[in-house]
Amino acid sequence: MVTTRIEEVTKHLQHRNDPYSLRFLTSEESWELLQKKVFRGESCPPNLLEAGLQVAEHCKGLPLVIVLIAGIIVKMERKASLWLEVANDLSSLALGEQGTKVIQSSYDHLEDQLKPCLFYMALYPEDYKIPVSDLLKLWIAEEFVENIDTENLEETSRIVLNDLLKRSLVMVSGRQEINGAIEYCSLHDLVREFCLRRLVEEKYFMQLAVRCSSSQHLYSKESRLCIYIHDELVKQLDHYEYRLDKIPMFESKQLDYYEYQLDNIPMVKSKETKRFGQCSKFFQFIAHPKSNIWNRLDSLHSLVKLRFVQALHLTERELPSSWITAVQSLTHLRYLAIFVKKIDFKWVSHLLYLQTLVVDYSSYPFRTSTAAFWKMTKLRHVNINLFSFTGEWDDKTGQPILEEPSESMLENLKTLHTCRVAVSDAARKVWWRCPNLEELSLNILSVPSCSLFPIPELHTRLQSLKLEAGRSYEEKYEVGWSSYINFPPNLRKLCIRNIFLTEEIVSNIAKLQKLESLEVYRGYLVGNGQCLDVRYVEFPALKFFTLFVLFMEEWKASEESFPMLEKLVVLNCEDLDEIPLSFADIPTLQLIQVINCMESVEDSAMDIKREIEENTGCDTLQVRISYNGY
Repeated sequence: MVTTRIEEVTKHLQHRNDPYSLRFLTSEESWELLQKKVFRGESCPPNLLEAGLQVAEHCKGLPLVIVLIAGIIVKMERKASLWLEVANDLSSLALGEQGTKVIQSSYDHLEDQLKPCLFYMALYPEDYKIPVSDLLKLWIAEEFVENIDTENLEETSRIVLNDLLKRSLVMVSGRQEINGAIEYCSLHDLVREFCLRRLVEEKYFMQLAVRCSSSQHLYSKESRLCIYIHDELVKQLDHYEYRLDKIPMFESKQLDYYEYQLDNIPMVKSKETKRFGQCSKFFQFIAHPKSNIWNRLDSLHSLVKLRFVQALHLTERELPSSWITAVQSLTHLRYLAIFVKKIDFKWVSHLLYLQTLVVDYSSYPFRTSTAAFWKMTKLRHVNINLFSFTGEWDDKTGQPILEEPSESMLENLKTLHTCRVAVSDAARKVWWRCPNLEELSLNILSVPSCSLFPIPELHTRLQSLKLEAGRSYEEKYEVGWSSYINFPPNLRKLCIRNIFLTEEIVSNIAKLQKLESLEVYRGYLVGNGQCLDVRYVEFPALKFFTLFVLFMEEWKASEESFPMLEKLVVLNCEDLDEIPLSFADIPTLQLIQVINCMESVEDSAMDIKREIEENTGCDTLQVRISYNGY
């Protein structure tokens, strides 16, 4: 038997079976192991039970930590107060010589580009569940991910995360309920403590050997000198008026070279740096991605001084209007996430390196011109809760006002959420000019006057599409959608809201050969009364199907309709009578979840479960039934 922390090792064994991945221990299992190591067959005294359980809980299911901590407390006096001290200071106690060697070994075998990614995660607060979507974009913005192929940076960052997971340095702390994809990750306290100690040893400086962008080609063979901006550093910068020579943690020949002045330190080699001689390294700040300091209203003045910051995440509270002035000096920003009262693209269009723009805003509606939008050619991800180009179109010419020349394209843009449009021939040019989109969300103001995607070849990379019609329940059924709702051919995820489902639209969805996830929210059936009839259509690759407030009474399906379905969620479909029994003939079906539906729907789900058990002799289908909650 071979044990390893690195999954890749199993692929090179001469005689091997599929590897068995060890899970983390439950709280009960952790306590059982701790008792065995500490009491060695004896039972735990009642006065130590509560403290012992807390120690086991703080180990977070990692056997190594439990064994190391057991070795410490077995030598201690058996007092609950002493054990509670161990629980509260567990990470530093466990990170002794043995614990350090284990993590150091894993760290030493990391590829160079994985190391800064791991350290970056340690800057989040203890036990913080890091959103994977944000983390991958931040890694790209900080240029931790090798810039070999700009089109595949997102895929490369996912590979980096998976590599850290396979090496047991990063933990999965949350998955999406429907498809099981990793939604949150975190560091075990032991790994985080190791990383923070390394940062302290380096006095918050790090030599990061990473590839540079084309704009920094002069330094492509050099490392970069970085400062991680953490809470304590921000306090000291304010206290010492941004004089780095006054801050105790900074002792460096490199900083001495620039007289400890932030304004003297170049980001890239230029004519301006000749005043200070030629330098083999450039200096960069890396912003703390989750810091309480940055969320204070009086912290905006700090941004003007820290002009080399590449990533800012300020969505915890609404920023004052002064943010517009503060952001003007941050010309190296690649990632900006903010919560503001209002925004216009022209306020951030000078950020020519910006890759990710995330905006929550409180003023409605947000309208903007297209001219500033087209200037931001480096954009990869735009996620705004709702924005609109409505009102910026010239009725006489049918063209956007102040539009850039027709050849303007945003070829790097991968994500665009959520654009509020009245679909016309002029309006759809907004997403036409983003040919490499992978995710798109559209809020449609009225019945389209033309097809959304008339040229299938234009958006072959589009994998996720969300369409929402802006209409109320009181409006009468409208069938004018059918001839205009078509879909790019390679979609894997489709979400439709407030859309009238005609036979033609259902048929168009079924033609998507790669569609794996389908969500229908507040759907209206048109054509067959209140019956959803899919007996004669097949969704060949569909794995996850969610029906939310679909106004239907009857559902007809055959055993061929959903041959690959794994999970079915029926939510708030109050008029539905039952789920078709043909679902019992789907061999891949794993879960049926029924929420706030009639009792007959619940009964039909249980009938399907019993039918599968009778036919196969196996209990492979899980049925979940709940009310007034998810």
